[in-house]
Amino acid sequence: MRKPSVVSALVLASLLCASAHAQQPPAKPKPGQPPAPATPPTPAYQPPITPATPPKIEVSDPLLTPVPAARRTLVGWRDTVSIINSRNTDLQIAVQEVVRSRGLARQALGRVLPTLDAQGTAQYGLVKDTFQTLDTTVTPPRVVERRFPDPNPSLGADLTLAVPLSPRLWHGVGTARHTVTTSMLRVEDQRRLVLATVADNIVSVVTAERVSEIRRVGLRSSLERYELMSRRLRLESGTKLDVVRAEQDVTLARNEVVTANESLLTAREALGLALGMQEPYGVPQNFSLAELEQSARNACTVGSPDNRSDVLAARSELDIAERGVRDAQLGYSPTAQLSSTASIANRELVGNKQYDWNIRAVLNIPIFDGGVRYGETRTARASVEQSKSRLDVTKRGANVEASQSARKVEVAEQARVLSERSRDLAKETARLSQVAFDAGSSTSFELVESAQQLREAELNLALREFEVVRAKITALLARSNCAF
Repeated sequence: MRKPSVVSALVLASLLCASAHAQQPPAKPKPGQPPAPATPPTPAYQPPITPATPPKIEVSDPLLTPVPAARRTLVGWRDTVSIINSRNTDLQIAVQEVVRSRGLARQALGRVLPTLDAQGTAQYGLVKDTFQTLDTTVTPPRVVERRFPDPNPSLGADLTLAVPLSPRLWHGVGTARHTVTTSMLRVEDQRRLVLATVADNIVSVVTAERVSEIRRVGLRSSLERYELMSRRLRLESGTKLDVVRAEQDVTLARNEVVTANESLLTAREALGLALGMQEPYGVPQNFSLAELEQSARNACTVGSPDNRSDVLAARSELDIAERGVRDAQLGYSPTAQLSSTASIANRELVGNKQYDWNIRAVLNIPIFDGGVRYGETRTARASVEQSKSRLDVTKRGANVEASQSARKVEVAEQARVLSERSRDLAKETARLSQVAFDAGSSTSFELVESAQQLREAELNLALREFEVVRAKITALLARSNCAF
C-alpha cells in the first residue's frame, strides 16, 4: 500500500508547485530595461451563440402578383431579324423603293435600245364601184373592167425597227443607275435605324420588367413593415403614429407598382410596333442583353461616321443632282432616229409588187422651246445646292452623334458606379435605422424614409445598369453600317 501513497504525494506536490509558479509575481526588470508586458488571461471557452431567426411575416396583396407574360415573346436574335424583315413597315417601304428605282432604271435603258414593232391592218370597203381602164400591158391595148376597192377586204402587215440616237437618253441611263445605288444605301441606313429602335425597345422592356420587380419587392417590404408596426401597437410597444407612417409608405409603394406595371405594358406595345406587329411583344426571363449587344456587333460593320450609309446616300444624291444639271444641258443637243419598215399586203404596194421595204432617218434640232430647257437648268442647279447642304448636315450629324454616343458610354459607366455606391450606402442606412428603431433610439419616420431611399437606390442602380447596355448599342450603331 506504500506505492500508491507515494504516487499521490508526487502528484499533489506537482500541482502545488504549478499553482505557486502561476501565482508568483512577475520578475522585476533589470535597470535600463522596459517592463515586460503583462500576459492577458486566457478567456474561458464559450459556445457560439446562434442568432435567433426572426419569424417570417406573411403578407398578401393583389399588386404582389407579377404582370402576366406577353402572348408573344422574342425567342432570339434570328427570330427578331426574321420579324423585322417580314413585318417592319419602314424597312419594307425602303426595300420597295429599291425595286421601284430598278424599274425606272430599266425604263431608262429601254428608251435607248432599238425597238421592233409589228402592225397588222384589215380594211373592208363599204362603198363599192366598177370602172373601166386601159390595159397597156398587152398588145394591142385593150379596155378592161375593174372593181373598187380591189381586193375587198384588204389585208396588210408592217414590221418597223427604230433606233433612237439621243445623248440625253444615254445620260439618263447613268442617272437611273445612281438612283438604284442611292436607294440601296437608304435600305442599309433604314436597317440600322430599325435595329437601333428595336434594340432600344428591347432594353426598355427588360428595364421595365426589372423596375416592376423592384417595385413589387419594395411593396412587400412595406407591407411587412406595416404588419410589424401593427403587431407592436397591439402589444402596446408601438404608437399609432408608427402605424400611420407605415401605411403611408404602403400606399406610396402601391402607387409605384401600378406605375411600373403600366410602363411595362407600354414598353411591350412599343416593342411590338417597332417589330411591325399590332400585338405587344415581350422578352423571356433568360434574355441576355449582352447577347443582344454581340448580335448587333455581328450584324453591323463598324467604320468611320463619314462612311455611314446615310452619309453615302446623301453623297450619292449630290451626284444625281449634278447629273441633273448635265441632263438639262443635253436638252439643247440634237436628236436622231433611224427606222426601217417592211410591209406586205394582198394588194399592190409598189408597182405590181405586194411588198415594200424602206429605211428612214430623222434628225431633230431644237431651236426654241419657250425657255423650258433654261428653266430646267436653273432648277437642276438649285437642286445641287440643296443636296450639298443636305450632305453637310448629314455629315455633321453623323460625327456629332458618334462623339456623343461614345461619351454617353463613359457617362453611363460612371453613373452606374456611383449608383452602386449610393445603393450600398442606402442599404447600410436602412439596416442601421432598423437597429436604432429596435433599440428605441430612432423613430418610425426615419425607418420609413430609409426604406424609401433604399427602394429608390435599388431602382436607380437597375436603370443605370441598363443604360450602360443601351449606350453601348447606340455607340456601336452610330458608327456602323448594318446588313442583315
